[in-house]
Amino acid sequence: QPSGSITIDRAGTVIDGLDITGTVTLPLVGDVDLSVLSLPVLTVVLAAVDGFNPCAMWVLALLIGLLLGVADHRRMWLLGAVFLLATAAMYFAVMAAWLNVVLWIGAVAWIRVTIGVLAIAAGGYYLREYWTNPEGVCRITPSTRRKTISEAFQSMIEQPSLLVAALGVAALAVGVNLVELVCSAGIPAIYTQALAMHDLPGPSYYGYLMLYLSVFLLDDTALFVVAMVTLRRAVATGRYARLSQLVGGVVLLALGAVMVLRPDLLG
Repeated sequence: QPSGSITIDRAGTVIDGLDITGTVTLPLVGDVDLSVLSLPVLTVVLAAVDGFNPCAMWVLALLIGLLLGVADHRRMWLLGAVFLLATAAMYFAVMAAWLNVVLWIGAVAWIRVTIGVLAIAAGGYYLREYWTNPEGVCRITPSTRRKTISEAFQSMIEQPSLLVAALGVAALAVGVNLVELVCSAGIPAIYTQALAMHDLPGPSYYGYLMLYLSVFLLDDTALFVVAMVTLRRAVATGRYARLSQLVGGVVLLALGAVMVLRPDLLG
């Protein structure tokens, strides 16, 4: 059987051959043994990368800034919690639906290869963002849309009825985060495909989805709690976003290589 390695340059381009041991050489990281990819570790890493998505973080930072102007602290905490729970419910529904589609279709090679190519493209995108976007800011959502979203949240928060305000914030959380999913470069779809390639008991799949969502919301929840306790506007710096882009790019490139070249390693 042939030997060699997959070498990936700064642009995320596959340069050289396949290694039967599943080893890739990645920039700033070196050799990565794909055969020891752990599903729990993969879940935590991809969820953390997805959670630091700057196009989703700015929405939370916007909401926190608006909530800090609310005099009623109970209302402030409740609306923030509604936003986080609605976001979690939306993500779980999307990921569970895609997981069930993949499990229902079964091991169709072209779907696996397509998702693998998407993972490689997403990895290249994240590494490009790491090198070209040092501020770690969202460059997808235009300022006009941001203004519209800000006005919609402001309108809901100012509703006299707490129930109407909560329902409005929940609806906005679902709608805005669905639109901002494009900024994650398909990480939820890539992860659910990788999850489906493991032979697990039915409940375990949903357990991993819950783990993914727990990690995904960890940074958002921490940011919200700190801002509410200190009563200071949340400032999402680009440092953590850049770090997540580097780690996410490396992991996605490795995962895509496995899906396309050695899917048996994920079995």
